[in-house]
Amino acid sequence: MTSNSIEHIGLVVKDSRQMAAWYNSALGFIILKSVDTDNGHVAFIKCRKTGLIFELITDKMLTPVEDVLTHPLQVHIAFKSTDIDADKNRLLDMGAEFVTDCMTNDPDARVLIVKDPWGNYIQLAQRKDKFYT
Repeated sequence: MTSNSIEHIGLVVKDSRQMAAWYNSALGFIILKSVDTDNGHVAFIKCRKTGLIFELITDKMLTPVEDVLTHPLQVHIAFKSTDIDADKNRLLDMGAEFVTDCMTNDPDARVLIVKDPWGNYIQLAQRKDKFYT
């Protein structure tokens, strides 16, 4: 391997077509590609702010990730938030479901988890800028 950059992250999901559309309208992702396959459908979506690409795969031969998760921290997509309550309420209005507030050792942070309409976990994190340093 000559590069350490991430090309994309793939997830097998229940409905890649509808999930791509929801992530576009709810979270501002760009739909790069959306095509039918022999076993279902695949969509590539890109985060406008970070450039991170997700491959959403629906394949009748594979179990969707949301069907095998038993805890929201196993697999989740975390988004930075500057107004966590407004972001949570907007996602709930768009069909997400509140799951839990998350414990954190950072007294200046607030973290919570919602589920998208297909059962995938989304974490919202409102932290000070210096959290990762």
